[in-house]
Amino acid sequence: MLNTVEYSRADKTKGCAVTYRAGAGVMYGTCPDSCQLKPITTDTWAIDRDYERAVRAAVPMQGTAWIYTHFSPGKWAVQNAPGLTVFNYSAPTLNWAVRYARRGIAAVAVVPVGYWQVLASPRGFNIDGVRVVRCPAEYDKRINCRNCGGGEPLCARMDRNYVIAFTAHGRDRRRATSHDRGGCYAGSGNVAIHWKRLADSPARLSDSESLAGFVLALPPKSFLRHHVAGDLGKESS
Repeated sequence: MLNTVEYSRADKTKGCAVTYRAGAGVMYGTCPDSCQLKPITTDTWAIDRDYERAVRAAVPMQGTAWIYTHFSPGKWAVQNAPGLTVFNYSAPTLNWAVRYARRGIAAVAVVPVGYWQVLASPRGFNIDGVRVVRCPAEYDKRINCRNCGGGEPLCARMDRNYVIAFTAHGRDRRRATSHDRGGCYAGSGNVAIHWKRLADSPARLSDSESLAGFVLALPPKSFLRHHVAGDLGKESS
C-alpha cells in the first residue's frame, strides 16, 4: 500500500512531497529482510519490478526526486541516470557505503549516536580518500530537504563522489548501529503511527498506479522524497 502526501509539514521534509509504503497488514512488508534495522522477518527479498519502474519514472515536472533503499545496487534493474529518481543505497555500514561511493554509486549510511562529538570535524571527514558528509539538517536547523544544497539536495545528486551520513535517531536509535536487529527510526513515534495505519488500510489501486497519478498531479518544480518509510520490496506470498 502506498500513501502520498503533496506537502509535508515535518521539520526535515517540510515543503516536499513524500510517500509511505507498507505491506498488507505488515508495515515492514516491503523492506528487505537483509536490512538489520528491520526488527522482524517477512521473507521479503525481491524487488517489485513494476513498482521499481514506477519509482524511477516518478519525477515531478521540472522537479527533483530521490529515494533510499536497502536493496543493494546489484539488484536494481536500472542504475541512476539523468531525468530519473535518484536511488541512494542505504549501506549496512559506513565502510560499505565508502566502497560503493568509490564506484560512483550514491550511498548513505547511519552512524551511532554521539559519533560526531568525538571527531575533529563534526560536519565531515575522509575515509580512504572518500569524503563522508554529515546531513546538514542535523547541525543547522535552518536546513531541510527542500533547501539543502542551495535547492539541489545532496541526496538527489546522482553523480556525487561522497557518502552522506545520518545519525541514528528514533526511540530505538541505540540499536540502529548495534549487532542486534531493530533500530529503524520509522518503527516508533508519529511515523510508525501513520505507517501502521497504512498497512491496515485496503488498497484501491496498485502502488505503481497510485504513484503515477500522484506525480502527475504535483505542481511543477516539486521536490519528491519517496518512502519516508518502506522500500521497493515485493511482498512474499
